[in-house]
Amino acid sequence: MFTFSKKIITVCLLLVLILVVTFWVGRTNDIEKATVQAQSQITQLNNYIDTELARFSAIPQLLTYNQLMIDFVSGEQQHYNAINNYLADIQQASGSSDIFVLNTQGEVTASSNWQVDYTFLGSNFAFRPYFKRAFAGEKVAYFALGMRSKERGIYFSQAVYHDNKAVGVVVLKVNVSKFENDRELLNTSMASHFYLQLADDVIAMSDVPAWRLNSFSEFDITQRRDIKLRRAYLDHQPAYVEQFQYISEGITHYKINKKLYVSAAKPLRYFSANMYVLVDVTSVNSAQLPRLFWVSVIYGLITIIGYSLLARFAGYKKLLYSRHSLETKVIERTQELEKAQVALVQSAKLATIGQLSAGINHEINQPLSAINTYLASAKRLLAKQNYSALAESLNVVEGLVERVHKIVGQLKHFSKPSQTQLRPHPLAGLINNALMIASSQLKQDNVLVEPPQIDDALIVWVDSLKFEQVLVNLITNASQAMNGAIVRKLSFKVECFDNRVKLSILDTGSGIEQHAFGNLFEPFYSTKASNGLGLGLSISKQIIDSFSGSLSAHNRLEGGAEFIISLSSTQDKADD
Repeated sequence: MFTFSKKIITVCLLLVLILVVTFWVGRTNDIEKATVQAQSQITQLNNYIDTELARFSAIPQLLTYNQLMIDFVSGEQQHYNAINNYLADIQQASGSSDIFVLNTQGEVTASSNWQVDYTFLGSNFAFRPYFKRAFAGEKVAYFALGMRSKERGIYFSQAVYHDNKAVGVVVLKVNVSKFENDRELLNTSMASHFYLQLADDVIAMSDVPAWRLNSFSEFDITQRRDIKLRRAYLDHQPAYVEQFQYISEGITHYKINKKLYVSAAKPLRYFSANMYVLVDVTSVNSAQLPRLFWVSVIYGLITIIGYSLLARFAGYKKLLYSRHSLETKVIERTQELEKAQVALVQSAKLATIGQLSAGINHEINQPLSAINTYLASAKRLLAKQNYSALAESLNVVEGLVERVHKIVGQLKHFSKPSQTQLRPHPLAGLINNALMIASSQLKQDNVLVEPPQIDDALIVWVDSLKFEQVLVNLITNASQAMNGAIVRKLSFKVECFDNRVKLSILDTGSGIEQHAFGNLFEPFYSTKASNGLGLGLSISKQIIDSFSGSLSAHNRLEGGAEFIISLSSTQDKADD
C-alpha cells in the first residue's frame, strides 16, 4: 500500500513539474512571438509613415521653385485668386490638410483654405518655429496644434527665394489623424497599439485617444515652462499617463492601465520622433491554460498506457521466469529420468545375466572340468616323457581357456554401462554375439538355432551394446516361450528396403495371448507367471526407438511368435 501511494505521489509531482515547465516555455514562446510581431509591425508602420512624410516634405520644396509662387511672394505680380486656387489644387491632389504662404512678417498672404470661414488669410504665425527656422534657411518638419482648427498636425516649411533672398515661406500641414485612421494600411492588429513620441516625450499621434498629447514621462516645472513658452500645444499641458516598466527574460514589459505590453521602437527618417508599437500580452498567462489542459490529458494517457505496458511487461517477465523455472525443472526431471532409464537398462542387463547365470555357470564349468582332466593327463605324459602327446593336451587346454575367456569377456562387455552412441555395425556380428551370450539358455531349453543367413556387408546404425541387450532379451524370451513345445526352433529372417533393415526373430512356442498385445510393451507388464519384472520388452522398445527404429510383435500362422525390428542402414535416418 505504501509503495502504491509513493508511486501516485511521484506521478503527481512529475505532472506538476511538467506543467510548470510547459507554462514557462509556452509563456516565453508567446512573449517572443509578440515581440517578433511588434518588430514586424513597427517596420511596416515606419515604412508607411516615412513614405508619406517624404512625399509631403517634397511639396514645399517643389512650390518654392514655381515661378508663379516666386512672383507672388516677391510682390512682382499680386494674382491672389490664381495663387489661392493653385494652392487649393495642390492641397486636394496631395491629400494634405492645408497649404499656405507667409510673408517676411509671418502673415498669411495666400492659403488653400481661402474660401472657408476658418481661412488662415490674415493670420500671423511669426511665433511658430517652422516660420523662423525656414526663414533662416532650414528645411523644417514641425509638430504643433493648429491655432484655428486645434487639430494636431505636422508642418513642413521651406523659404521662397528671389534674387538669393528669402522673401517668404511655404508651409504644408498634414493632420496626424490621417495616420491614426489608417489602421488597415498600418497593418496593426486590435491586440496592439502604436504611438509617435516627440523629442520632448509628448505623444503626438496614437490609436489610443487617451494617450494623444500626453506623456508616459512625468514633467518637472522647467519642462512644463518650456512647453508653454514654445506654444506648440497652445494652452494644453500634457498629462502623465501612468505606466510601469520592467525587464523579464531579457524583454522589456510595459504595464499601462492594468494591461501588459511588449514593445518595439524605431525612429522616423523624415521627422524627429520615435515610433512605438505595443503588443498586448495581458492574457499570456491565461493563454497557457489550453496547453496545460492538453499536456495533462496527454500525460494522463501516457501514464495509463505506460502503467498498462509496465504491468504487461511485469506479467511477461513473470511468465518468462515461470517458463524458465519450468524449463529448468523439465530439464532436471529429464536428466533424472535419463539417469533412471540408464539404471533401469543396466538393471535389465544384470537381470538377464542373472537369468542366464545357471547356463553360463554350466558353460564355464564344462571347460574347467576338461582343463582339469587334460592337466592330469599332461602330468602323466610328462612323466613318461611323451612330449608329442603332451603338446596336443596343452593345445586343447589352451583352446578351452580361450573359450572361457571369450564367454567371460562377452558377459563383461554386455554388462558394462554405456551412453548411446550410434555407429555402423555388421548385423551378422551383433546377432552372433547375442547368441553366444544366450547360448547357455538355449542349450538348457533344448532349442535348435537355425543360423542366420546374413551378408557380412549388411550394416545397421545402432549402439552395439544396447542392441545386443535387445537381441539377448528377445532370444531368451523366445527360448523360454518354447518350454513344453514339441518343436523348439529359433530362426532369423532379414529383409532390406528403402535404406531400412527389417530383422525378424521367430520361435515355435505357444505364441502371444490376444489380450496381451495392448500392454505387451508397457512397463511392468509380464506374461511370465513365476518370474520377470515386465521391463525387458518395454526397455527393448525404448532402445530401438532411440535408434529411430521400431519394435513390434505378432503371432505366426504356423504357430509361435514373431518379433520384428526395423532399423536404418544409413546415418541420416538413424539421426532423425
